[in-house]
Amino acid sequence: MEILMGIGKAGLKASGNPDILVVLLPQSCNTSFLFTSNHFKSASVIYSEGVHRERGTVRALVINSGNANCGVGPDGLIHAEMMARETARHLEIDHREVLVFSTGVIGKPLPIENVLKGIESACKILEPLDLKRASQVISTTDRFPKYDFVKKGGLEVFGFAKGAGMIHPNMATMLSFVFTNADLDSFTLRELHKDINERTFNSISVDACTSTNDSFGLISLGFLKEDLENVKQAVEEVSLNLAKKVVEDGEGATRIIKIVVKNASISLKAKAIAEKVATSNLVKTAIFGRDPNWGRIVASAGSTPFPIDQFKMRVYIGTHLVFDGKPHPKEVEGAKAYLEENKEIEVVIDLREGKESWTYYSSDMTYDYVRINAEYTT
Repeated sequence: MEILMGIGKAGLKASGNPDILVVLLPQSCNTSFLFTSNHFKSASVIYSEGVHRERGTVRALVINSGNANCGVGPDGLIHAEMMARETARHLEIDHREVLVFSTGVIGKPLPIENVLKGIESACKILEPLDLKRASQVISTTDRFPKYDFVKKGGLEVFGFAKGAGMIHPNMATMLSFVFTNADLDSFTLRELHKDINERTFNSISVDACTSTNDSFGLISLGFLKEDLENVKQAVEEVSLNLAKKVVEDGEGATRIIKIVVKNASISLKAKAIAEKVATSNLVKTAIFGRDPNWGRIVASAGSTPFPIDQFKMRVYIGTHLVFDGKPHPKEVEGAKAYLEENKEIEVVIDLREGKESWTYYSSDMTYDYVRINAEYTT
């Protein structure tokens, strides 16, 4: 038994590329889904949240790209249900086990008749799930597909995602679907999902903008009894790899920024400082300019509600200690060369006060980011 997919076209993408993806699971599966916390939600998110809350099990997914189905009034909810029912009709399954996802431009009504025709054609020709192809179909401004597969003994974890702009998940535009052949009950799946999400998709940012459509699903196919710790490690590995690909593909990005805050008194403080530095436009533009401006880093680190001791903390850019209560001008020169030579830039902030740490990923901010988003709907 395997996961199947179908691909269709509804004319939602200006390129004319496929924009409808249907995914059929081999059976009703326990699932956990986390959705955007943005209060202005896509109708597809509202619909899927409600359906998933009632059932908890899923048999199929239907995803459209090129239109967010958001901000279009009550018709959005009607159209989301129509998409679920049309998928269920052709696959001969219960429509209450079909979740609907959308991504694209906000405020444009779905051309629902075209979408339903696209779903029909997608359901007519089903083939084994191709992670790369699935990611391509649901992409919008993405420059490359995002997918990953991990196999450890009999355990398999795999998934696909999309996202490049409007990325600052809080549960960007981001959709991610991760599958495992492990058999997990609903409660265990939910707790595992929330924990992994915090250190993966909830620890990335491109532009600090939370989307109306963010959705991250973890699906248990129910075939294999496996040690929970092994499952957790594999799911976290796939989720982090997908999350890093989203950051790498940040609109206009040329660098991945890895912010590590270590030796904090509590993990909440470590995450807050890491997020503050990672989302600082001044830090992001400095990285783009290959400018080892550690002043921007320490200023951001000190701007959260959590106090820091500036005379104890250390800041490294790569392996270069640029600050430890006082500046080190000679190290700054080495840091500049590091910024010019590497695609993934690591900044370490050592608070030297405790044992907790957090890692947060971001991307640099470039001229192209402004251009892409200035011209997004025009």
